[in-house]
Amino acid sequence: MPRPLIIFLCALAPVFAGCASPIRSTPSLPPPRTLGLPPGEAIGRHSFDERSSPAMNVRTDDARSGEVVTLDTATERVLANSPDLSAAAEAVRAREGDARQASLWPNPALIGEAENFGGTGDQNSFETAEYTVSFAQPIDVSGKIRRRSTVADYERRLSGWDYETTRLDLITSTRKAYADLVATQRNVELTKQLARLADDLAAAVGARVQAGKVSPVEATRIEVVKSAARAEALRAEQDLSTARAALAALWGDAGSQVGWVAEEETQADLGMPPSSALEPLLAGAPEAARWSDEIALREAEFDLARATAFPDVTASLGARRFAENDDYAFVAGLSVPLPVFDRNQGAVAAATSRRTEAERRRAAFLARQRADFQAAYDAVRRAEISMRSLDDRIIPSAQSVFTTTTIGYQAGKFSLIDLLDAQRTLFEAQVQGVEARAERAKARADLERLIARPAEAPQQSRAGG
Repeated sequence: MPRPLIIFLCALAPVFAGCASPIRSTPSLPPPRTLGLPPGEAIGRHSFDERSSPAMNVRTDDARSGEVVTLDTATERVLANSPDLSAAAEAVRAREGDARQASLWPNPALIGEAENFGGTGDQNSFETAEYTVSFAQPIDVSGKIRRRSTVADYERRLSGWDYETTRLDLITSTRKAYADLVATQRNVELTKQLARLADDLAAAVGARVQAGKVSPVEATRIEVVKSAARAEALRAEQDLSTARAALAALWGDAGSQVGWVAEEETQADLGMPPSSALEPLLAGAPEAARWSDEIALREAEFDLARATAFPDVTASLGARRFAENDDYAFVAGLSVPLPVFDRNQGAVAAATSRRTEAERRRAAFLARQRADFQAAYDAVRRAEISMRSLDDRIIPSAQSVFTTTTIGYQAGKFSLIDLLDAQRTLFEAQVQGVEARAERAKARADLERLIARPAEAPQQSRAGG
């Protein structure tokens, strides 16, 4: 190999070697937060392809009509089939492609030249032409390729945080939709029970009317109550259909059949740790953890903007043939743009402002996150107080009043209006109990979304969330 070519390649070698991003080998996806993972599953067990694959060992018949669907199976089905999560996975893959592209060097150019032909006298033919063939390669003398690759790699990592955010949002939405569906099922049962009670009461009132113990007006009144109870039961059935469609829509098929969901008690009945034990876990949420990469991205963009102020140098090396004696010689060239007018001043100023903007936004986010946490924690506490009050005092008292009034009505001690009022009070208390239980489940889902992990055992925190 000719010595000039060897020298040329040796000069380029360290430049090529220094173009790799320092975070190129880091994974695109962060370790998954523990929220939504099966108990005891190791953090970081999933690869990207496994976590984003539509096949997650989920039984496809779990949501068929007539089968009981648990919260775990509903969550798995949503994560396996959600279009939103699939879109987030494709966004990560797109960023991975961008990162690979950003790390590539520009292609060399093959240049062919012919000189001294088509002129006058002895230069009027191609016999006197001189031919030159050379290669030209732009050389990154300021590390722009490495810095550009670093920027793309941080953007790739941020897309991984977006994927994890989407996953946790889907889990939380599933838990809240499931809680609404459970509450709707309970309301269906309550309205059916109310309709049966109205039928029984109508029969009892009819017997008393025939016996001449009460006015026939009471028979008309109880028929109105029966019609209202049936209409309420019909509305509850329609609400149930809507709630099932809302759950099915999370896995991308609002028209699929969702069976009866299990009214299972979860960790919500295990009590809440104090807020001081949960607040430090806010740092593990993807929205908070991603800020380190966000700030690093802005720093990388600033470094890239400064490096871009130095233009690339284009080096060329080739061979020339002389027509006079058929000799050959090497030709070398170097093109150096002069940064006289464009020194990338605007991009440097913009990158400086973006870096400051990211730092200010992080401070604002952390303050807002703490406020949201306190609001969510208080919402859980309020829902628990309301539920306990309804379960322990209000509903039992309403049940006792209704039972006493029913016996008294049969004995002629209370009027029909008193009985209907006691019945309505009991029904409304039971509905409020169902709503309070659903509100507690949804408030707890919101709280655990903020800390990105279950709230029952903060002392068992695992790495990554």
